[in-house]
Amino acid sequence: MQPVYLVHGSRALAEPSGLRLAEALGKALGCAPQVVRRPDEIADVAADLRTFSLFADGKVVAVVESGVLADRATATTLFEEVRQQLPWSGGPDDLSGKARDAATRLLQVLRLFDLDPQTLGSERILAALPDALLSGKATRAGSSAARGKGGGAEELRTALLPLLQAAVGAGLRGLGESAASLVADLVRDGLPDRHALVLIESAVAEGHPVLEALTRRAAVVFAGEITVGKQGFDGLAALASELQRETGVEIDRAALAALAKRTLRFAEGFGDGREVDADSMARFAGEYRKLAALSGGAKIQIALVEKSVEDRGQEDSFQILDAIGEGKPAEALAKLARYLGSAEDPLAARLMFFGSLAGFCRRIVAVRGIAAAVRVPNGERNYGRFSTQWAPKLQGEIPGLARNPLAGMKPFPIFKAYLAAGRIPPAVLDTLPARVLETERRLKGDSGDPDAALAALVLALAKP
Repeated sequence: MQPVYLVHGSRALAEPSGLRLAEALGKALGCAPQVVRRPDEIADVAADLRTFSLFADGKVVAVVESGVLADRATATTLFEEVRQQLPWSGGPDDLSGKARDAATRLLQVLRLFDLDPQTLGSERILAALPDALLSGKATRAGSSAARGKGGGAEELRTALLPLLQAAVGAGLRGLGESAASLVADLVRDGLPDRHALVLIESAVAEGHPVLEALTRRAAVVFAGEITVGKQGFDGLAALASELQRETGVEIDRAALAALAKRTLRFAEGFGDGREVDADSMARFAGEYRKLAALSGGAKIQIALVEKSVEDRGQEDSFQILDAIGEGKPAEALAKLARYLGSAEDPLAARLMFFGSLAGFCRRIVAVRGIAAAVRVPNGERNYGRFSTQWAPKLQGEIPGLARNPLAGMKPFPIFKAYLAAGRIPPAVLDTLPARVLETERRLKGDSGDPDAALAALVLALAKP
């Protein structure tokens, strides 16, 4: 058994999985697990776990959403303080004041990366530190250390050697003072026999040294994530399974999709993999439990969802742009109405969508003009061929143009604009900049019905 376990993923999936793990550990150790949610300090939890249980055979604590592994800059933050004291020379007896603090910080960094100078030796341990940390590339932008004392990775290893040797000679241990360092201490040093900590986290930084240390010990469980996918939401089946286990009531696939559409909200942006808002996942779970009660134990069907769950979901603004580009005016207008109707702040949502639409229009106009200049033909509907054959031409240098407005852009948005430019009549494209400007003026005060102004522009672009 490991002293520390990590269960991570979307909270709606990670929390029940983590609690089941804690219950299994508690059953094996003969104790009931203690659950701590969002602790102010994990130091108190660590101190309690380091104390032998007096009234039970073991001790298991499940900590939900501590956030200790969410900070990518933990190691670099500590290392900045070490940098400030370099160069340094001397022996164990010379460590005092800021130099002693720097030596302690250096040991804390090593512990975050699961490195022990007592077993590997100072030179080998420094060789194992990542170059990105030592070179400053992993340092937070704008920090004084990133701008100040630098040096290459090998130069820093040489400069760090006397400080590390003095720290080891002085018997310093560098016990964790930051939350992540404390967890690293528990992973490395262990806990009293029959004691365990289960961390349940929705935010875990990729490449975090504590995550890597736990992974090496096979003490990490990824419970899954709920994200925006090509055909709706990815990960819903796992969430439905959790809720079915809890309520004993199954949900029909169409009903599941409808429930997600009416409840889940997500980060604005382009493409798949966008995160789903945790509060909306909580609403999804609450509505599922309500539907389970209303169904009387029968399988939840889409009719019950449509009757009982208010539509407070979120329309994907990029799907509206897709409908516009594909010449589907009815679909585009329906999605726009839902997008504005479900917004918590309709004014902000209106202006945000107009910003996306105006950017789409600029790309369409730019693609049309550049395609004519470099002789890119219309009608290529295969994205693979477009991205390799035509996108480089559209993004290359244009004679007489100081900077290509499409340069540096990902090929897929250009492809969408290319398809739209090939479908929209030239007469509409010629007046498009003026239409966008007029719509902006109407949205910002020149019209008593700004939604109608926005819909008019959508209709002009989406007409077959």
